[in-house]
Amino acid sequence: MKKGLFWKIPNDNGEQKLLTYAAVCDSNGVIEKGQPAYNSKKGDSFSHERTWPLVAEGLPQRIRSKPWNFYPRGRVEMSNGKATVYHNPLLAEWVGLEAAVVREFELDSFPVRVVPDYSNHYEFKEE
Repeated sequence: MKKGLFWKIPNDNGEQKLLTYAAVCDSNGVIEKGQPAYNSKKGDSFSHERTWPLVAEGLPQRIRSKPWNFYPRGRVEMSNGKATVYHNPLLAEWVGLEAAVVREFELDSFPVRVVPDYSNHYEFKEE
């Protein structure tokens, strides 16, 4: 299982896919040794803003040239054997969201709760 960040971006065919930054963790969300270090200001999670340059580095210019908050985004947290997916509310319109998160974060055998976050934290800047 993994915890971490994701963005919904278009692939080369214009279909939607997840771009992820994840760390292997245990069922309580403790990341395993050898995984990426937390990069948030508090040092206890991953920051979308600080992580964007890392995940966008090898992507086409049309994607990597966008700011970190251009695409709708979310995160996966693990606690007590359960995964919670926090995300921009517009992602709820994407029928494949939960399946994509389960696949990308290897959550097949865990209860997954999907929570739209209406705070400013997950706002994004579409053109």
